[in-house]
Amino acid sequence: MNRYTIGLVHVLVAIYILFTPASGQTRPFYFGVNADNWHGELKNPVFAQCINELGVQFIVWHVSPEELATGRIMECIEFCRANNLPYLFNTELCNYVPGVPEFTNADGTYRWDLTPEQLRHVHGDPLFLGQVYDEPMLMQSLNGAVVQGRPIAPYFVDTSAMLPAQAFDAVTDKISALTAMHTQQGHRTVFEMVLPDYAHAAARGGAVLAPKLLKETPNDLMFALYAGAAREYAHTELWACVDLWFLDKFPEKGELGPGFHTPQNFYDSLCYAYAQGFDYVYVEHLKGLVDLDTGQLTDFGRQVVAFQAVKKDLPRTAWQDFQPQIVVKRFPGGYWGQKYSAFIPDHPYGSAENLPTVRQEDERWLALLSTLSQNKLPPEANTWNALAHPYFQQTPYFPLAGLPSMLVMDHFFTDTTAFPQARFIDLTAAAP
Repeated sequence: MNRYTIGLVHVLVAIYILFTPASGQTRPFYFGVNADNWHGELKNPVFAQCINELGVQFIVWHVSPEELATGRIMECIEFCRANNLPYLFNTELCNYVPGVPEFTNADGTYRWDLTPEQLRHVHGDPLFLGQVYDEPMLMQSLNGAVVQGRPIAPYFVDTSAMLPAQAFDAVTDKISALTAMHTQQGHRTVFEMVLPDYAHAAARGGAVLAPKLLKETPNDLMFALYAGAAREYAHTELWACVDLWFLDKFPEKGELGPGFHTPQNFYDSLCYAYAQGFDYVYVEHLKGLVDLDTGQLTDFGRQVVAFQAVKKDLPRTAWQDFQPQIVVKRFPGGYWGQKYSAFIPDHPYGSAENLPTVRQEDERWLALLSTLSQNKLPPEANTWNALAHPYFQQTPYFPLAGLPSMLVMDHFFTDTTAFPQARFIDLTAAAP
């Protein structure tokens, strides 16, 4: 047995131990970070030191076509192999950089699907977990919109001539095809999701859900939507991205300013993700947790260390066992208050058509959230992305809206006996 074979065996054993639940133990929890090597970060000797100090167990690498084409991606891969760290590739770059051939698809969509050729460097590597599509449903909802002078092409499928329910089905079908493609290659398809809606189409299509906590939406609302979608479609994993971005504010090297997320908000969100039973939780982004110039953890990084020290004493449930007081059924029309948005249109799944019935149901949904939160959420919007809403303009971010324990299902949900202890609210029924 050569050294490579022995090393591979050691890696496989480590992966088995890391990702196999032990009988009778609390559901495993894996902590990761979002990182990149675009400026040679891995050449800095303190990078590995900080990863170790934070207790990182996996890395989500933001990647570029140039890294994959030239083989420079091997710096990331070899770092993970040397440290027995599972890893994924995040392809968010296609959301912001137009005109790249690798992102331009024959059907008119603009999306980066990692091909077997681009993944040749990770072929057979048990540490490689899969691809992260970053904010894909936001990009699909922008179908046909013009943002900063740039027309946005459809991300999954051109739904501009479809009605909302048709668009839901078309997008779901495309996601199903993508997840099947990645599954055939032995990889996960993870959807990192920013909006307080659209969870169910992604779940129905088989993508692993990774809602953004912190960011611009209360954590308990995101959990209700995304855990509901994962439960409805019998998923086995639920991920989360605890995102230090708030609108256009990010604590680079831990530097804070007015309106930024606070270290306490961040710590509370980590504890929430652990307590609610998310399986894999990673932080966006490493550059908010450490200052690689000095090798020092920031205030946010120190909160990670504090969280790692206390998590064993925190309560933890499995999201599959979560018992809701309320179950809501609705058509997830994608409306969260776009009337107050600066650039995101009310285009359900990229459809340019929005029916009065869909809007009325959305309005009842927002009103219900306002009531359930005892008016901590206003009745017209449920996220700080509603930039022009007076309430969100004047109210600092809060991690929890005070919602009762709840799960949200989509319009296909029929098993109303699954939660006998819960109050069932059907928003798809005609309004009284």
